[in-house]
Amino acid sequence: MGESLRKRAELRLRRWLLRRWTGPTPTVVDTPTPLLHLRPGARVLFLRQDRIGDVLVSIPVLRSFHRHFPTVSAELLLGQSNWDVRHAVRPYISRCWLYEKTPTAILRLLSRLRARYYDVIVDLTDNPSVTSSLLLTLIPARARVGIAKGNEGAYTHVVPLLERSCTHIVERIAQLLLPFGIDPRSEELHLEYPISEADRQWALSVLGPCQKAYRVGITISASHPNKTWAPEQWSEFLTALSGRHPEAEILVFASPAHAHVQRDIVTASGVRPAPIMPSFHQFAALLESCHIIVTPDTAAVHLAAAWKRPCVALYVWDRPELMPWLPYRSPHEAVYTRQSSLQGLSVHDVLAAFERLIYRYQLPTARQ
Repeated sequence: MGESLRKRAELRLRRWLLRRWTGPTPTVVDTPTPLLHLRPGARVLFLRQDRIGDVLVSIPVLRSFHRHFPTVSAELLLGQSNWDVRHAVRPYISRCWLYEKTPTAILRLLSRLRARYYDVIVDLTDNPSVTSSLLLTLIPARARVGIAKGNEGAYTHVVPLLERSCTHIVERIAQLLLPFGIDPRSEELHLEYPISEADRQWALSVLGPCQKAYRVGITISASHPNKTWAPEQWSEFLTALSGRHPEAEILVFASPAHAHVQRDIVTASGVRPAPIMPSFHQFAALLESCHIIVTPDTAAVHLAAAWKRPCVALYVWDRPELMPWLPYRSPHEAVYTRQSSLQGLSVHDVLAAFERLIYRYQLPTARQ
Protein backbone atom coordinates (compact mmCIF):
# COMPACT_ATOMS: atom_id res chain seq x y z
CA MET A 1 0.00 0.00 0.00
CA GLY A 2 2.83 2.37 0.91
CA GLU A 3 4.56 1.75 -2.43
CA SER A 4 1.28 2.39 -4.29
CA LEU A 5 0.80 5.69 -2.46
CA ARG A 6 4.36 6.74 -3.25
CA LYS A 7 3.85 5.87 -6.92
CA ARG A 8 0.65 7.94 -7.12
CA ALA A 9 2.39 10.85 -5.40
CA GLU A 10 5.29 10.62 -7.86
CA LEU A 11 2.89 10.61 -10.83
CA ARG A 12 1.05 13.66 -9.48
CA LEU A 13 4.37 15.48 -9.03
CA ARG A 14 5.43 14.62 -12.58
CA ARG A 15 2.14 15.85 -14.04
CA TRP A 16 2.43 19.06 -12.01
CA LEU A 17 5.96 19.68 -13.30
CA LEU A 18 4.98 19.00 -16.92
CA ARG A 19 2.05 21.42 -16.76
CA ARG A 20 4.43 24.15 -15.66
CA TRP A 21 7.08 23.47 -18.30
CA THR A 22 7.20 26.55 -20.45
CA GLY A 23 9.45 27.81 -23.19
CA PRO A 24 9.38 29.38 -26.64
CA THR A 25 6.79 27.95 -28.99
CA PRO A 26 8.50 25.17 -30.97
CA THR A 27 8.44 24.83 -34.74
CA VAL A 28 5.87 22.23 -35.80
CA VAL A 29 7.15 19.91 -38.53
CA ASP A 30 4.48 17.75 -40.15
CA THR A 31 6.13 17.02 -43.52
CA PRO A 32 9.64 15.83 -44.41
CA THR A 33 11.56 19.11 -44.18
CA PRO A 34 15.36 19.30 -43.82
CA LEU A 35 15.37 21.98 -41.12
CA LEU A 36 18.22 20.46 -39.12
CA HIS A 37 21.33 20.52 -41.29
CA LEU A 38 24.01 18.17 -39.98
CA ARG A 39 27.62 18.48 -41.08
CA PRO A 40 29.93 15.43 -41.10
CA GLY A 41 31.02 14.78 -37.54
CA ALA A 42 27.99 16.50 -35.97
CA ARG A 43 26.74 14.98 -32.72
CA VAL A 44 23.15 13.89 -32.14
CA LEU A 45 21.92 12.46 -28.83
CA PHE A 46 18.84 10.23 -28.70
CA LEU A 47 17.02 9.79 -25.37
CA ARG A 48 15.51 6.35 -24.59
CA GLN A 49 16.00 5.86 -20.83
CA ASP A 50 13.08 3.50 -20.19
CA ARG A 51 12.37 -0.20 -20.82
CA ILE A 52 13.86 -2.83 -23.13
CA GLY A 53 10.81 -2.91 -25.40
CA ASP A 54 11.07 0.86 -25.89
CA VAL A 55 14.57 0.41 -27.30
CA LEU A 56 13.46 -2.38 -29.62
CA VAL A 57 10.63 -0.33 -31.16
CA SER A 58 13.03 2.62 -31.61
CA ILE A 59 15.61 0.72 -33.67
CA PRO A 60 13.88 1.53 -37.02
CA VAL A 61 14.33 5.29 -36.35
CA LEU A 62 18.00 4.82 -35.39
CA ARG A 63 18.62 2.66 -38.46
CA SER A 64 16.98 5.15 -40.84
CA PHE A 65 18.83 8.08 -39.29
CA HIS A 66 22.15 6.27 -39.66
CA ARG A 67 21.41 5.37 -43.28
CA HIS A 68 20.75 9.01 -44.17
CA PHE A 69 23.51 10.49 -41.99
CA PRO A 70 26.34 7.92 -41.87
CA THR A 71 28.98 10.54 -41.04
CA VAL A 72 27.08 11.94 -38.03
CA SER A 73 27.97 10.72 -34.53
CA ALA A 74 24.67 9.35 -33.19
CA GLU A 75 24.67 8.63 -29.45
CA LEU A 76 22.00 7.02 -27.27
CA LEU A 77 21.08 7.56 -23.63
CA LEU A 78 19.78 4.40 -21.97
CA GLY A 79 18.61 3.62 -18.44
CA GLN A 80 19.49 0.87 -16.03
CA SER A 81 16.47 -1.19 -17.10
CA ASN A 82 17.43 -1.28 -20.80
CA TRP A 83 21.24 -1.00 -20.71
CA ASP A 84 21.44 -4.74 -21.37
CA VAL A 85 20.27 -4.31 -25.00
CA ARG A 86 22.79 -1.68 -26.08
CA HIS A 87 24.45 -4.20 -28.40
CA ALA A 88 21.23 -4.30 -30.46
CA VAL A 89 21.77 -0.67 -31.56
CA ARG A 90 25.53 -0.97 -32.06
CA PRO A 91 25.38 -0.86 -35.91
CA TYR A 92 23.69 2.56 -35.75
CA ILE A 93 25.01 4.20 -32.59
CA SER A 94 28.57 5.34 -31.96
CA ARG A 95 28.24 5.61 -28.18
CA CYS A 96 25.77 4.67 -25.43
CA TRP A 97 25.38 6.55 -22.15
CA LEU A 98 23.96 5.08 -18.94
CA TYR A 99 21.43 7.11 -16.95
CA GLU A 100 21.47 6.00 -13.31
CA LYS A 101 18.96 7.42 -10.85
CA THR A 102 21.33 8.55 -8.12
CA PRO A 103 22.26 12.22 -7.54
CA THR A 104 26.00 11.58 -7.88
CA ALA A 105 25.62 9.56 -11.09
CA ILE A 106 23.23 12.10 -12.61
CA LEU A 107 25.56 15.02 -11.90
CA ARG A 108 28.53 13.13 -13.33
CA LEU A 109 26.57 12.19 -16.45
CA LEU A 110 25.30 15.74 -16.96
CA SER A 111 28.83 17.10 -16.69
CA ARG A 112 30.03 14.72 -19.39
CA LEU A 113 27.06 15.29 -21.70
CA ARG A 114 27.21 19.08 -21.37
CA ALA A 115 30.82 18.95 -22.55
CA ARG A 116 29.78 17.12 -25.75
CA TYR A 117 28.11 20.20 -27.37
CA TYR A 118 25.39 18.34 -29.24
CA ASP A 119 23.93 19.68 -32.44
CA VAL A 120 20.58 17.99 -31.84
CA ILE A 121 18.90 16.04 -29.02
CA VAL A 122 16.00 13.78 -30.00
CA ASP A 123 13.53 12.56 -27.38
CA LEU A 124 12.22 9.16 -28.51
CA THR A 125 9.45 8.95 -25.91
CA ASP A 126 5.83 9.43 -26.93
CA ASN A 127 4.64 10.05 -23.37
CA PRO A 128 5.50 13.29 -21.54
CA SER A 129 8.65 12.59 -19.51
CA VAL A 130 9.96 14.78 -16.71
CA THR A 131 13.35 13.07 -17.00
CA SER A 132 13.60 13.79 -20.73
CA SER A 133 12.42 17.38 -20.20
CA LEU A 134 15.08 17.98 -17.55
CA LEU A 135 17.81 16.48 -19.72
CA LEU A 136 16.70 18.57 -22.70
CA THR A 137 16.86 21.69 -20.54
CA LEU A 138 20.20 20.96 -18.88
CA ILE A 139 22.19 19.62 -21.87
CA PRO A 140 23.09 22.35 -24.40
CA ALA A 141 22.06 21.68 -28.00
CA ARG A 142 21.38 23.72 -31.09
CA ALA A 143 18.02 21.97 -31.54
CA ARG A 144 15.79 19.71 -29.44
CA VAL A 145 13.27 17.46 -31.19
CA GLY A 146 10.28 15.62 -29.76
CA ILE A 147 6.70 14.53 -30.28
CA ALA A 148 4.00 17.07 -29.41
CA LYS A 149 2.62 15.50 -26.26
CA GLY A 150 2.29 18.02 -23.48
CA ASN A 151 5.86 19.11 -22.76
CA GLU A 152 6.43 21.16 -25.93
CA GLY A 153 8.29 23.83 -23.95
CA ALA A 154 11.27 21.48 -23.78
CA TYR A 155 11.67 21.36 -27.60
CA THR A 156 12.66 23.64 -30.44
CA HIS A 157 10.96 21.37 -33.01
CA VAL A 158 7.99 19.04 -32.56
CA VAL A 159 6.31 16.51 -34.82
CA PRO A 160 2.61 15.59 -34.59
CA LEU A 161 1.51 12.87 -32.22
CA LEU A 162 -0.33 10.48 -34.52
CA GLU A 163 -3.61 9.04 -33.29
CA ARG A 164 -2.63 6.70 -30.47
CA SER A 165 -5.77 4.56 -30.73
CA CYS A 166 -4.95 3.28 -34.23
CA THR A 167 -1.29 4.07 -35.03
CA HIS A 168 1.43 1.64 -33.99
CA ILE A 169 4.11 2.94 -31.65
CA VAL A 170 6.79 2.26 -34.31
CA GLU A 171 5.06 4.62 -36.74
CA ARG A 172 4.42 7.26 -34.09
CA ILE A 173 8.11 7.38 -33.16
CA ALA A 174 9.13 7.41 -36.83
CA GLN A 175 7.59 10.88 -37.17
CA LEU A 176 10.75 12.15 -35.44
CA LEU A 177 12.57 11.70 -38.76
CA LEU A 178 10.57 14.53 -40.38
CA PRO A 179 12.75 17.51 -39.28
CA PHE A 180 15.75 15.75 -40.82
CA GLY A 181 14.04 15.67 -44.22
CA ILE A 182 13.29 11.94 -44.00
CA ASP A 183 9.84 10.67 -44.96
CA PRO A 184 9.02 7.77 -42.59
CA ARG A 185 6.50 6.43 -45.11
CA SER A 186 9.36 5.60 -47.48
CA GLU A 187 11.52 3.96 -44.80
CA GLU A 188 11.80 0.29 -43.87
CA LEU A 189 10.47 0.29 -40.30
CA HIS A 190 10.80 -3.42 -39.56
CA LEU A 191 12.14 -4.43 -36.16
CA GLU A 192 15.39 -6.30 -35.67
CA TYR A 193 17.30 -8.06 -32.94
CA PRO A 194 20.60 -9.72 -33.90
CA ILE A 195 21.24 -13.36 -33.01
CA SER A 196 24.54 -14.64 -34.40
CA GLU A 197 25.33 -18.17 -35.51
CA ALA A 198 27.54 -18.48 -32.42
CA ASP A 199 24.50 -17.49 -30.32
CA ARG A 200 22.44 -20.21 -32.01
CA GLN A 201 25.08 -22.85 -31.39
CA TRP A 202 25.26 -21.81 -27.75
CA ALA A 203 21.45 -22.03 -27.46
CA LEU A 204 21.56 -25.49 -29.04
CA SER A 205 24.14 -26.60 -26.47
CA VAL A 206 21.91 -25.34 -23.64
CA LEU A 207 18.51 -26.55 -24.86
CA GLY A 208 19.42 -29.36 -27.22
CA PRO A 209 17.63 -29.86 -30.56
CA CYS A 210 13.86 -29.74 -30.72
CA GLN A 211 12.55 -33.25 -30.06
CA LYS A 212 9.06 -32.77 -31.47
CA ALA A 213 7.39 -31.21 -34.51
CA TYR A 214 7.97 -27.64 -33.30
CA ARG A 215 9.00 -25.73 -30.20
CA VAL A 216 6.75 -23.27 -28.34
CA GLY A 217 8.31 -20.66 -26.08
CA ILE A 218 6.05 -19.42 -23.28
CA THR A 219 7.22 -16.30 -21.42
CA ILE A 220 5.50 -15.72 -18.09
CA SER A 221 7.32 -12.61 -16.81
CA ALA A 222 6.11 -9.05 -17.22
CA SER A 223 6.98 -5.62 -15.87
CA HIS A 224 3.94 -5.53 -13.57
CA PRO A 225 1.83 -8.28 -11.92
CA ASN A 226 -1.27 -6.97 -13.70
CA LYS A 227 0.35 -7.62 -17.09
CA THR A 228 0.69 -11.38 -16.65
CA TRP A 229 -1.46 -14.32 -15.58
CA ALA A 230 -1.59 -15.78 -12.10
CA PRO A 231 0.47 -19.01 -11.75
CA GLU A 232 -2.76 -21.06 -11.64
CA GLN A 233 -3.84 -19.66 -15.01
CA TRP A 234 -0.48 -20.41 -16.61
CA SER A 235 -0.62 -23.95 -15.19
CA GLU A 236 -4.13 -24.49 -16.55
CA PHE A 237 -3.13 -23.14 -19.97
CA LEU A 238 0.03 -25.24 -20.20
CA THR A 239 -1.71 -28.41 -19.07
CA ALA A 240 -4.40 -27.90 -21.70
CA LEU A 241 -1.91 -26.93 -24.40
CA SER A 242 0.33 -29.96 -23.84
CA GLY A 243 -2.73 -32.25 -23.77
CA ARG A 244 -4.23 -30.85 -26.97
CA HIS A 245 -0.90 -30.56 -28.80
CA PRO A 246 1.47 -33.36 -27.83
CA GLU A 247 3.35 -32.66 -31.08
CA ALA A 248 4.61 -29.39 -29.53
CA GLU A 249 7.72 -29.13 -27.38
CA ILE A 250 6.88 -26.50 -24.77
CA LEU A 251 9.44 -24.40 -22.90
CA VAL A 252 8.55 -22.00 -20.10
CA PHE A 253 10.76 -18.90 -19.87
CA ALA A 254 11.02 -16.57 -16.88
CA SER A 255 13.22 -13.75 -15.65
CA PRO A 256 15.42 -14.33 -12.58
CA ALA A 257 12.88 -12.42 -10.48
CA HIS A 258 10.18 -14.93 -11.45
CA ALA A 259 12.20 -18.15 -11.02
CA HIS A 260 10.00 -19.29 -8.13
CA VAL A 261 6.85 -18.72 -10.19
CA GLN A 262 8.32 -20.70 -13.08
CA ARG A 263 9.12 -23.54 -10.68
CA ASP A 264 5.55 -23.69 -9.37
CA ILE A 265 4.08 -23.57 -12.88
CA VAL A 266 6.22 -26.36 -14.35
CA THR A 267 5.61 -28.52 -11.27
CA ALA A 268 1.84 -28.12 -11.68
CA SER A 269 1.75 -28.54 -15.47
CA GLY A 270 4.58 -30.99 -16.12
CA VAL A 271 6.11 -28.94 -18.94
CA ARG A 272 9.81 -28.18 -19.33
CA PRO A 273 11.39 -25.02 -17.87
CA ALA A 274 13.90 -23.06 -19.91
CA PRO A 275 17.04 -22.26 -17.92
CA ILE A 276 16.95 -18.90 -16.16
CA MET A 277 19.45 -16.61 -17.85
CA PRO A 278 21.31 -13.70 -16.18
CA SER A 279 21.23 -11.47 -19.28
CA PHE A 280 18.50 -10.43 -21.69
CA HIS A 281 20.61 -11.43 -24.68
CA GLN A 282 21.05 -14.98 -23.41
CA PHE A 283 17.30 -15.20 -22.83
CA ALA A 284 16.73 -13.89 -26.37
CA ALA A 285 19.16 -16.41 -27.89
CA LEU A 286 17.23 -19.27 -26.27
CA LEU A 287 13.84 -17.83 -27.22
CA GLU A 288 14.95 -17.47 -30.85
CA SER A 289 15.10 -21.26 -31.09
CA CYS A 290 11.30 -21.41 -30.68
CA HIS A 291 8.99 -21.68 -33.67
CA ILE A 292 6.04 -20.03 -31.85
CA ILE A 293 6.09 -17.56 -28.97
CA VAL A 294 3.30 -16.99 -26.43
CA THR A 295 3.86 -13.97 -24.25
CA PRO A 296 2.19 -11.22 -22.27
CA ASP A 297 2.82 -7.61 -23.27
CA THR A 298 6.58 -7.44 -22.77
CA ALA A 299 9.81 -7.22 -24.78
CA ALA A 300 9.32 -10.77 -26.11
CA VAL A 301 6.50 -9.38 -28.31
CA HIS A 302 9.06 -7.26 -30.14
CA LEU A 303 11.59 -10.08 -30.35
CA ALA A 304 8.94 -12.18 -32.07
CA ALA A 305 8.28 -9.31 -34.49
CA ALA A 306 12.00 -8.87 -35.16
CA TRP A 307 12.38 -12.54 -36.10
CA LYS A 308 8.92 -12.81 -37.77
CA ARG A 309 8.03 -15.63 -35.39
CA PRO A 310 4.31 -16.38 -35.11
CA CYS A 311 3.25 -15.00 -31.74
CA VAL A 312 0.25 -15.12 -29.43
CA ALA A 313 0.38 -11.85 -27.49
CA LEU A 314 -1.70 -11.23 -24.35
CA TYR A 315 -2.79 -7.67 -23.52
CA VAL A 316 -4.59 -5.61 -20.94
CA TRP A 317 -6.50 -3.12 -23.13
CA ASP A 318 -8.44 -1.14 -20.58
CA ARG A 319 -7.75 2.20 -22.28
CA PRO A 320 -9.27 2.09 -25.79
CA GLU A 321 -7.62 5.40 -26.67
CA LEU A 322 -4.20 3.66 -26.56
CA MET A 323 -3.38 1.03 -29.18
CA PRO A 324 -1.51 -1.95 -27.66
CA TRP A 325 2.10 -2.43 -28.75
CA LEU A 326 1.34 -5.31 -31.12
CA PRO A 327 4.01 -7.37 -32.92
CA TYR A 328 4.83 -4.97 -35.73
CA ARG A 329 4.23 -6.28 -39.26
CA SER A 330 4.66 -9.82 -38.03
CA PRO A 331 2.37 -12.88 -37.84
CA HIS A 332 0.42 -12.86 -34.60
CA GLU A 333 -2.82 -13.39 -32.75
CA ALA A 334 -3.53 -10.71 -30.15
CA VAL A 335 -5.84 -11.55 -27.23
CA TYR A 336 -7.22 -8.79 -24.98
CA THR A 337 -9.00 -8.21 -21.74
CA ARG A 338 -10.78 -4.93 -21.04
CA GLN A 339 -10.23 -5.43 -17.33
CA SER A 340 -7.32 -3.78 -15.51
CA SER A 341 -5.45 -7.06 -15.03
CA LEU A 342 -4.51 -9.84 -17.44
CA GLN A 343 -6.03 -12.25 -14.96
CA GLY A 344 -9.36 -11.25 -16.51
CA LEU A 345 -8.30 -13.00 -19.76
CA SER A 346 -9.64 -16.54 -20.10
CA VAL A 347 -7.46 -19.57 -20.78
CA HIS A 348 -10.00 -20.68 -23.40
CA ASP A 349 -9.48 -17.50 -25.44
CA VAL A 350 -5.70 -17.90 -25.49
CA LEU A 351 -5.93 -21.58 -26.47
CA ALA A 352 -8.26 -20.62 -29.31
CA ALA A 353 -5.81 -17.93 -30.47
CA PHE A 354 -2.93 -20.43 -30.41
CA GLU A 355 -4.88 -22.85 -32.56
CA ARG A 356 -5.89 -20.15 -35.04
CA LEU A 357 -2.20 -19.30 -35.37
CA ILE A 358 -0.95 -22.84 -36.00
CA TYR A 359 -3.70 -23.54 -38.51
CA ARG A 360 -3.04 -20.29 -40.35
CA TYR A 361 0.66 -21.11 -40.71
CA GLN A 362 0.03 -24.81 -41.38
CA LEU A 363 2.06 -26.16 -38.51
CA PRO A 364 1.59 -29.88 -37.96
CA THR A 365 -0.78 -31.05 -35.22
CA ALA A 366 -1.35 -34.42 -33.61
CA ARG A 367 -4.93 -34.38 -34.90
CA GLN A 368 -3.98 -34.05 -38.58
